[in-house]
Amino acid sequence: MNRRNRKTGIIEPIGDPSGRLTAQAAAQVVERAADAAGLKGQWTGHSLRRGFATAARKAGHDIVSIGRHGGWADGSKALLGYFEDVDKWEDNPVTGTGL
Repeated sequence: MNRRNRKTGIIEPIGDPSGRLTAQAAAQVVERAADAAGLKGQWTGHSLRRGFATAARKAGHDIVSIGRHGGWADGSKALLGYFEDVDKWEDNPVTGTGL
């Protein structure tokens, strides 16, 4: 995968010398895609990881399965924090109580 250097105009490889996509290169791809799409805010490679977890939870997938697929440790507080935004409305324990 290659990219054009915005300052020099030279085409440069993205990733490490063996051609693998590095975390930094993935972040650059995400940042450029978000910029090209006109999305506001700060977008990073981490946005994909968190977005996957959030979308999978919204689709009704099991927390343990999501965590294992995404490489989180079982019971990860970080992963559970991502679900708070999804679950506070979808799985609200107050719903149906009449409060």
